[in-house]
Amino acid sequence: MHKIFYIDSDEATQIIISVVAIAFAFSLAYASPSVLLKLPKEFIIFTVISIVTIGTGFILHEMAHKLVAIHYGAYARFQMWVQGLVLMVGLSVMGFLFAAPGAVYIYSNNITRKENGIISIAGPVTNIIIALAFFALAIFAPVRVSFSFMGQPLNIWFFGAQLNLILAIFNMLPMFPLDGSKVFLWNKLAWIGFMVACFAVGLLLLPISSLIMYSVLIVISFLLSGVFKR
Repeated sequence: MHKIFYIDSDEATQIIISVVAIAFAFSLAYASPSVLLKLPKEFIIFTVISIVTIGTGFILHEMAHKLVAIHYGAYARFQMWVQGLVLMVGLSVMGFLFAAPGAVYIYSNNITRKENGIISIAGPVTNIIIALAFFALAIFAPVRVSFSFMGQPLNIWFFGAQLNLILAIFNMLPMFPLDGSKVFLWNKLAWIGFMVACFAVGLLLLPISSLIMYSVLIVISFLLSGVFKR
C-alpha cells in the first residue's frame, strides 16, 4: 500500500466542521450561553481564539494519528461523528465539554500492538509539542485579550498551552477507547514516561490542584478500565 498522506474534499469538510464545532462548544462551556446572548461580539472573538488553540490542537492530534497509521501501511481517514457533535454542543450548554466531534478511523489487518501503540501516542505527543510551542510564544510574544466575563486579561498563547496539555493528559487516560489504553497495553514504560513528562510540563502550566485532580482521574481510570488484566 502506498504511504501517501492525502485529504480529500469530503474529509476536509468534515475536519473544518468538527474544528468549528469543538471551538463553539468549548466557548459555550467556558463562557456560558449568556455571553453568547448578551455579548455576541466577545463570544465570537473567544470562539476564534478557541479555534486557534483547542481546535488546532484537536485536529493536529488526529492528523498525527493518520500520518503514523499511513506510515505503517494502513488506510486512515478522519470521520465526523454527527451524534457526537450534537451531544457535545448539547452538553456544553450545561457547562460540560464532551469533546467527541469525530476521530481518525484506521483500517488494516496487519497493525501490531506495538504499531497501534505508536499510532496512539502520536496524537498526545503532538499536543505536548504544541503546548510547548504556545508556552514559548506566551513568554516571548504574548498576546493578551480582555473579556468582560473574565477577571483578568487572557494570554492567548498560555491559554492554548494549557488546553493542549489537558488534551494530552485526557487522551492518555488508560481507558478504552482513549489513546492511553492502547499505549499502556503496548508499553507500560512508554505510558509512564509520557505521563511523567506531561506532569512535568503541567508544573509550568497548571495549578497543583489541577494536577492532583488529573492524578485522581488516572487512578479512577485504572480501576474502571481493568487495563491491568489484559
